[in-house]
Amino acid sequence: MNAGLMDEPVSIQRYTETTDTNTGEKLQTWAEIAAPWARVVELETGSEEVNADRRENKQTVNFTIRYDSNIKVSDRVVWNSNKYNIIAIADLERRMYIKLHTEISYKND
Repeated sequence: MNAGLMDEPVSIQRYTETTDTNTGEKLQTWAEIAAPWARVVELETGSEEVNADRRENKQTVNFTIRYDSNIKVSDRVVWNSNKYNIIAIADLERRMYIKLHTEISYKND
């Protein structure tokens, strides 16, 4: 792969839970664990379904970044202010790169 194709900055975030020292309240946040450059491929396919009387549209997007063994399927990708859930991670070219198969969900009332 041509590294010059990785021209979009993205953020990889991980869900964390901490406790507020003053109140003891549990705080749930997403913390950035990496900020790589990515090749973004928006697939032309998507899906639409009805869940609990709400229509959901899902769009699949693939992000290719340099290999990072720290990234997990439970993490998410943030690109252009949109949050993409990681569905699968594929190793490419003998662990030089990884492809993150992601999905974004739009909920319509």
